[in-house]
Amino acid sequence: MREVQGQVVVIGAGIAGLAAAHRLLERGARVTVLEASDRVGGKLLPGEVAGARVDLGAESMLARRPEAVALARAVGLADRLQPPATATASLWTRGALRPFPKGHVMGVPGTASALAGVLSEEGLARIERDAELPRTEVGDDVAVGEYVAERLGREVVDRLLEPMLGGVYAGDAYRISMRSAVPQLFQVARTHTSLTEGVRELQAKAAAAQQTGPVFMGIRGGIGTLPLAVADSVRARGGEILTRTPVTELRRTPEGGWQVGSGEREWRADAV
Repeated sequence: MREVQGQVVVIGAGIAGLAAAHRLLERGARVTVLEASDRVGGKLLPGEVAGARVDLGAESMLARRPEAVALARAVGLADRLQPPATATASLWTRGALRPFPKGHVMGVPGTASALAGVLSEEGLARIERDAELPRTEVGDDVAVGEYVAERLGREVVDRLLEPMLGGVYAGDAYRISMRSAVPQLFQVARTHTSLTEGVRELQAKAAAAQQTGPVFMGIRGGIGTLPLAVADSVRARGGEILTRTPVTELRRTPEGGWQVGSGEREWRADAV
């Protein structure tokens, strides 16, 4: 682990800023975290509904990537890690509650038959046209809804992709970056003419990898407890976290460092 020398100011005490502060302290830096609001955690927020503790932001972490789970363990939450309880999902579409379809990647099907019963006959036929369409250029990025609608039709986006992405990213599928939100599909769009062919290739690779274990990991008490535990660890390691401290000025110093201003108070930092 490469050592970091000097004073570092981290702007923002969301989970990204807190994780950065935690890592910097491990590497030997002196760290101050500045947060404009009156609390830490950003989008990760614990709350209560009808007397039950719930997450008001994200409710789980990807278990098949190591970073978030490792951070939870590092700040003392190892004994509270647990996968979410399994449950079946359904989709209200075409006047009925139907089992959530399988055979798709984030709502994008590999075949029309994967969405039988969910889409109309016209919608299923539109998916079949993907193999006949010329290549859709995506450039440096494209809105995921826009691209999928062009390849497979709007019905796929409106009935499946939009509910999935809207739940995960709290945004409009026709405005969400495909490169950021669904990078595996963005690579398919760059390398394949047919979207469904590329999805089937992704599915085959996933099956060959034979990944086991839970896809998601939760924390007993809620994911909103993670930033609170990271903040406690940052303070215990000598880091400083200041809330109600909005950064209003950021400028370079002649020595090559940074001057960070918040109202009448300023900090000098080697890195920001």
